[in-house]
Amino acid sequence: MTENESSNAARHQLQAVFSRRNAIAWFVLALGLLTTMLVWIYLVDQETRSAEREFGLLTDDITETIRKRMIDHEQILLGGAGLFDASGEVDREEWRILVERLRLSETYPGILGVGYAQVVAPNQLETFVETVRAEGYADFRVHPEGDREIYTSIVYLEPFAGRNLAAFGYDMYSEPTRHAAMRAAAESGVTRVTGPVKLLQETHGVIQAGILMYVPVYHQDMPLSTAEQRMAALRGFVYSPYRMGDLLAGILGPLTPGIGYRLLDAAEGLDNPVLFSDIGEARSTPALTRHVELSLYGRDWVLEFNSTASFDQRYNSSIWIVVVGLCISTLLFAMATLLVLRRDQAEVLARRMTQQLRTSNAALRQSEERQRLVLKGSNDGWWDVNLPDMQFMASSRAWEMLGYPPLSDYQSLHRWQALLAPDARHALIKQLREAIYSEQTAFSAETRLSHKVGHLVPVLLRGAIQRNDEGHAVRVSGTMLDLTEQKRVEQMKSQFVSTVSHELRTPLTSISGALTIVNSGSLGVIPEAMRKMLEIAESNSQRLNHLINDLLDMEKLAAGKMKFEMRSHRLKELIQEAINANRAFAESRSIGLQCGDVADVWVRVDNMRLHQVLNNYLSNAIKFSPEGADVMVEVQVDHPQVVVSVRDQGDGIPKEFQKQVFGKFAQADGSDKRKQPGTGLGLAISRELIEQMNGEVGFVSEPPNGATFWFSLPVERVQEAAPELQPPSRTLSVLVVDDDPMIADFIALVLRKAGYLPTTSITLHGAHVLLQQERFDAVVTDLRLQDGHGLNLIRELRAEPEYQRMPILVVSAYCDEGQRLLQGDPDEYLAWLDKPVDEKRLLSLLEEVIQRALGQ
Repeated sequence: MTENESSNAARHQLQAVFSRRNAIAWFVLALGLLTTMLVWIYLVDQETRSAEREFGLLTDDITETIRKRMIDHEQILLGGAGLFDASGEVDREEWRILVERLRLSETYPGILGVGYAQVVAPNQLETFVETVRAEGYADFRVHPEGDREIYTSIVYLEPFAGRNLAAFGYDMYSEPTRHAAMRAAAESGVTRVTGPVKLLQETHGVIQAGILMYVPVYHQDMPLSTAEQRMAALRGFVYSPYRMGDLLAGILGPLTPGIGYRLLDAAEGLDNPVLFSDIGEARSTPALTRHVELSLYGRDWVLEFNSTASFDQRYNSSIWIVVVGLCISTLLFAMATLLVLRRDQAEVLARRMTQQLRTSNAALRQSEERQRLVLKGSNDGWWDVNLPDMQFMASSRAWEMLGYPPLSDYQSLHRWQALLAPDARHALIKQLREAIYSEQTAFSAETRLSHKVGHLVPVLLRGAIQRNDEGHAVRVSGTMLDLTEQKRVEQMKSQFVSTVSHELRTPLTSISGALTIVNSGSLGVIPEAMRKMLEIAESNSQRLNHLINDLLDMEKLAAGKMKFEMRSHRLKELIQEAINANRAFAESRSIGLQCGDVADVWVRVDNMRLHQVLNNYLSNAIKFSPEGADVMVEVQVDHPQVVVSVRDQGDGIPKEFQKQVFGKFAQADGSDKRKQPGTGLGLAISRELIEQMNGEVGFVSEPPNGATFWFSLPVERVQEAAPELQPPSRTLSVLVVDDDPMIADFIALVLRKAGYLPTTSITLHGAHVLLQQERFDAVVTDLRLQDGHGLNLIRELRAEPEYQRMPILVVSAYCDEGQRLLQGDPDEYLAWLDKPVDEKRLLSLLEEVIQRALGQ
């Protein structure tokens, strides 16, 4: 080809890109870009809502934490004032012991100290100074000097070291800001805080804004009814100075992730109202801001909150959809354009294939016509592939499924491949090749094809393979079924199951808990006439509970949302625990549970999920074995796998049902009058769980000689066994917090039966009161409470050093929401349990998180 011919060909191709024949490609591009923009707008809106909700929770926590800590500081000063009221006279050593016992630096970081300033009349000043000097402070003086109405010299200030030495003898009443707060406290008899001041303790380092808190002390034998009487009876002030930066760091610590804040004094006329700020020079406007007013001890403070760049970035991840959308739209546009550019060549090939088809014999045409009539009645499309020529043909219905006009001639096989979804192309071609190059005569596969307008169409391809005398595949013919409606119905079913199951959880927990409490006899003796009905009701509520859990497990597995906590476990212990858990059920049916020799191997699994599989295998074997029979558990090690099997002595599994055993809702007897109850989900869930733990499942059954169900897992080579944790030597106390009294009582009953000492509260405030009154070993809490959120309680506990490793179990119908809000704060001493409450799961998770804490 000459240079001129190459130039003309390139110009022709460029013109074809912008021609009307390429309108479909431009339409695909426009639709892809529009879809990308709409999805991006939706994701941005969702991220904004989530960010605002988390920002509100964090700022509320910060505000409430500051308020509570200032109240704690007031209690310290009131304790000091109470010492003066009770003792009359307090010497320096007594004051030092009092403050030392408070352990300020450990329990209240950020406070400079606790002091006492004595009121001294002008005519007593000289005597007062001599008295203090006589205690060993020869250089003591009241400063600043000058004549004043009264003096309030700092006499005691502990710890009496470092920065605090500069304040010894200082008359705080001489400075206007301190004077205003002290006089207000003295006249009112209540605690007061100053505006921003510069503390005398600012002797070195960076100067921080300071405040002081005053509690007045009066002579006990004088009247205190009016402001004048209180001023006349004034004896002194117990006070504390605070450097605001140090104070807020001690109060909040790590409670401000991704939040910048500024604390200001709202009083008018202040030269510098800023008490503290960690908001630097912002490079850009923060996405979220909030102002909160906080009134404390006569001062009005304002908290200004800004989201930081790191916080905003967590909720700014939707840009990827724009990039992906642009890439996909461009790729589809290029593919559609390429089809247009090769249309002429395709038309030539189509005419050739049509000519070849017309030369076929009449018998073949009649056979194909009969097939078309059959397929037309079934609403399926048909297709045919000639392997030696790499050409294919499809029926009108097949092209109609994809939005294309019917093509009656043979087409290049590459065009069919171009219709395959990119992510499904490799898997389908691999499956077809394996079928063609093997001895198979038929195949079936689900895949996705690209519709003319851009979306993907799920289809079921089924075909028969024709071979020549040498056994080589020469032709593949089959049908194509549109699965769009089936997939839509499956998705609706999954969403319906998930929604209904979640809505049933909370009321079912209350019902089940109430029935358990009544049947336990905790509320009194049950009349014999009612006992049977109540036991039936409790049994049916537990069956409904299991059904809901099975439905939710199936939905989570299908959506890929189930979380697995993979750890190393000794297989022998897991099997023995499962046998013990099912022994009572077996004895109630006169069934024996036997276990052969179990090799001491370790496997890496989620122990709760493996228990779920073992319980399902054992309970099925017990249900389908005759009275007096034995159920046998056997373990065989075949490195690198270990196989666990459960064998029953029932009637076995019918041959016609064996292919459906591990299917959803599969039951050999599906009638309403079947002998054995069940949901038909247990084995399907077991298979998914084992596969998620890198294992396999299967069964062997030759009716009527029973059935053996097995699963295999990889053996993990462990050099040394993990040390066994010793159980605690005392009864553990557990605080149960749930706004539903019935659920709280039910959980408490379960814990009490298991040997714990539970205490219940139905409000967040009540939980705080109980935590202040006594020390608990663990906490079980709901999330959505009447007067707050359970996450606030968790964060407050984790902010205190003594509660940082306290075992906490969240029992709620909204665990997914709580885990998402805490996803940036990993906590190995925190476990989650969805409602409705399963007794065994509750006790197992609580014991596991307690043992984890004891093992540290």
